[in-house]
Amino acid sequence: MKLQKSSILKIVISLLIGIIFYFTDIQAFGDEWTPEQKEVWASIEGFWDSVKNGDIDGALSRHHDQMIVWLCENPDPSRKDQTRSEYYTLINRSVPTTIKLKPLAINIVGDVANAFYLSKWISLNEELSSSCRVLVTMIKQDNRWVWIGSHDSSCDRLPPCPYEW
Repeated sequence: MKLQKSSILKIVISLLIGIIFYFTDIQAFGDEWTPEQKEVWASIEGFWDSVKNGDIDGALSRHHDQMIVWLCENPDPSRKDQTRSEYYTLINRSVPTTIKLKPLAINIVGDVANAFYLSKWISLNEELSSSCRVLVTMIKQDNRWVWIGSHDSSCDRLPPCPYEW
């Protein structure tokens, strides 16, 4: 029986993908996290705990002075000092009662970490609810993870977020 070229090509591609995955160092997720990945995630949870409690200064203490944030509501990225007033405006508009976080991936290369996660914010009177996909970039300075960049995009717009809450 002769194999067609397309069948051979599919087999070769499948083998190559398998070999790549076998020899590639894939970062762990969830229960398999390394101690450093757990530190990165603890920084994210601590940030959102501070926001939920209205402690904007505590939340921003995790941010490097040169950090740039691009919130999904804003047309442009903003610096740390601008972000402070944006967070105060948001908290004054609607105090969150629930902030759900779902980690998706944390990749650490040397002293730089990228953390990808989903967040859902629900206000006390449920007038404001926001679901976002988030990327935070951090560097390790003085034995702690400091945020240097962040970008989020709304799950309410296309493409939809991949998980249900």
